[in-house]
Amino acid sequence: MRYLLVGLLLLASSALAGDLIGQPAPAFRGETLAGEPFDLADYLGKTPIVLHFWTSWCSLCRDEAPYWAWAQREHGDRVLIVGVNMTFQDTPDEARSFVKAYRWDFPVLADGTHAVAAAYGVVVTTSPTTFFIGIDGTVVGRRIGAYKDKDAIEQDLLRLIHWRP
Repeated sequence: MRYLLVGLLLLASSALAGDLIGQPAPAFRGETLAGEPFDLADYLGKTPIVLHFWTSWCSLCRDEAPYWAWAQREHGDRVLIVGVNMTFQDTPDEARSFVKAYRWDFPVLADGTHAVAAAYGVVVTTSPTTFFIGIDGTVVGRRIGAYKDKDAIEQDLLRLIHWRP
């Protein structure tokens, strides 16, 4: 019975995430791992946004983490990268250690209640998951799984940066 419920949750979350493409991005408020307030609504409709969902224990998240630090250095002036740590599966200390180790220099939200992940249809088994939000605030893309190299991230970032409604 438990496996049936997990399967239904995965199916529902996947369908929700797919339904977001072409829709306004769900806004959310929270606190970053640094203790700063964060409100996505402050950025929607003003700049392209990347929402990157991850956990510290995810091996794929660790594999691609250096590419996100590189992406911030190379493209952070043209796109807002926001990490969303699924702290309902991590402790804040584990998440902060991960961010420090990989030298992430972009806002990282602590999603301890699972509210942000749920709004985007992300479940832990699909970590990492990345959403791309166009300059008009519309969800224009989603990637489930890790990037294998920085060229793949760059292609998606450039596509997002140049995307127009």
